[in-house]
Amino acid sequence: MPGRDVPRVLVVMIALKRRWRRFEARLAAHLTGRAGTRGTMMAVALFGLAGIAFLTGLKAAQDIFIDAAEAYAWGQQFLGGYGRHPPLTGWIAGIWYSMFPAADWASYALSRVMTFVTLTAVYFIACRVAGPRRAAFAVLVMMLYPLFATKGERFNNYQVLLAMLPLLVLAFLNAYEKRTALWGVALGIAAAACTMTIYSGLIGVAAVGVAALIHPDRWRFLRSPAPWVAAAVYALTLTPHVLWLVKWNFPTLQWASSLTEQPGSPSHTLGYLGHHFALIAIPVVVGAALLLRWAMRPREAVARQPDAFLVLVISIVLVFTPVVVAFALGSYLRLDWGNPLFFLVPLTLLVIVPLRVTRRAVARAAIVATAFTVLLLAASPVYPWVNYRLRPVGGSHAPYHEIGTALTSLWHQRFATPLQIVVGGYEVAAYVVFYSPDHPKMYADFDPALSSWIDYPGELKRKGWIGACGPGDADCIAKLDALDPAAEKVVVSVTRLIGGVQGETMTYAVRIAAPAK
Repeated sequence: MPGRDVPRVLVVMIALKRRWRRFEARLAAHLTGRAGTRGTMMAVALFGLAGIAFLTGLKAAQDIFIDAAEAYAWGQQFLGGYGRHPPLTGWIAGIWYSMFPAADWASYALSRVMTFVTLTAVYFIACRVAGPRRAAFAVLVMMLYPLFATKGERFNNYQVLLAMLPLLVLAFLNAYEKRTALWGVALGIAAAACTMTIYSGLIGVAAVGVAALIHPDRWRFLRSPAPWVAAAVYALTLTPHVLWLVKWNFPTLQWASSLTEQPGSPSHTLGYLGHHFALIAIPVVVGAALLLRWAMRPREAVARQPDAFLVLVISIVLVFTPVVVAFALGSYLRLDWGNPLFFLVPLTLLVIVPLRVTRRAVARAAIVATAFTVLLLAASPVYPWVNYRLRPVGGSHAPYHEIGTALTSLWHQRFATPLQIVVGGYEVAAYVVFYSPDHPKMYADFDPALSSWIDYPGELKRKGWIGACGPGDADCIAKLDALDPAAEKVVVSVTRLIGGVQGETMTYAVRIAAPAK
C-alpha cells in the first residue's frame, strides 16, 4: 500500500545520506588527515592532467595562443633575453620542447605544469598562514579560477609569473622565519626568476620588501644574513640578462617604457580592477557558499599564524600597486597584466574573516572541483565543433597553422631543403616557427634587436628566407622588399576547413629569398 511505501522511501533516503556522509568523511580524511598533503598534491596533479585533456579538446578547432608560439620560437636558443622580454619563459620553453614535440597538446601540458606549480606553492603558503585544512580548502576552490581552467592554456610570461610569484612568497616566508643564508639564496633566486620572467615581476619583489620592512620583527630579519645574501644572489643571477641588455641597447626597457606612455583613463583602470575581481570572485563565492554554516572564530587565524600579516601586506601590494601607478601617471593597464597578481586574494579573505572550515567543507570543495573538471572533460569533445560551426570566420579560428604548412611547402618545392628562416611580424612568424615541420628561426618585426638569435644580415643572406605579410600591410611588405629586392613575389591564400565547414580565408603577400650559392 502507498502508506507503507513512505517509510521505505525514508529508510532508503537515510541510508543514502549515511553513505554520502561516510564518503565525505573518507574524502576529507585523504585531504586533511595525516596524509593530507599527499592527498591534496594528488588532487592538484590530477587536476593538471585532466587539464591537458580538456584544454586539448576545448581548443581543438583553434591554434595555440600566439604567446605560446612565440615562447617556442624563443626557446630554440638560450639567450639572455628575447626581443621585448626577459629570458625565463623562453628558457622554460626550450627545456620543455627538448623533450616534447611542437604540438598543441604539448603546449597545453606545459601550461598545466605552470598551474601545478602555482597551486602547489599556494597550498604550502596557505599551510603556513591558515593551517593545512584551510590550505586544502583554498586550493580546491581555486581550481575554479578561470586562469587555472578554461583560460589556462596560454603559456606566456604572465602564466610563468603566476607560477613564480607564489614561489617567491613561499621562499620569503621561510627566509623571514629561519633567517639563514641558505634561505637567502632561495629568496634571491626566486626574486630573480620573477624579474627575468617579465618586469612586472618587480611588483612581487617590492611586495616582499615592503612586508619585510613593516613587520614588527623586521630588525631580527635585517640583522640576519638572509636579506643580504638574497640581494647578492639576486644581482648575480640577473647578470646574464643585464649583459644582454647592454649589448642590445636595452630593448626590453624601451618596450616597457613605450607601454607606460600609452594613455589610460580612470574608467579603464577601474575596469581592469573589476575584471580581475570578477574572475577571482568565482572561487571566492563558491567557497563562501560551501561555508554557509560557518562559525566565526575571532583572532584565531592571525594569532595562531604570524605569517598572515606578511601575506596580507604582499597581497595588497600585488593587487593595488598597478592601479595606484596607473591613476598617478594616467597610464594604460592591459587586462592580462593583472593575471599573475590576484592569486592570494582568496587566502587573504580566509585570513581576514576567520571562518570555521570543517572537514565536510573540504570534502565538498573537492566534490565541486571534481564535478567542474568532469563537466569540462564532457564538454571538450563537443564545444569546439559547435563553436566553430556557429563562428567559423574570425577570432580564434584564423588559419595560422595552415600558413605555416603552406610556406614550408613553397620553400621545399623551390629548394628541396629545410626552411631555416621566416620573416614578418611576430604574429605570423611565430606561428610558422611552431607549426612548420622545419621549425625555422624567425626574424621578427624587422628589427635585429628584437631577433637577437639571428646573425643579421649575414645569416639571412646565407640561408635565404621566406616572408609573409597581410596584403593590406604596406609597411610590412615594403620592409620585406627592402631586405631583398630580388626576392620572388607570391600571393598565398589559406583557409581553415573542419568537418566540411569552411572557415576564414587569409591572403598573404609572400617573398622568397633564395639561399646563397
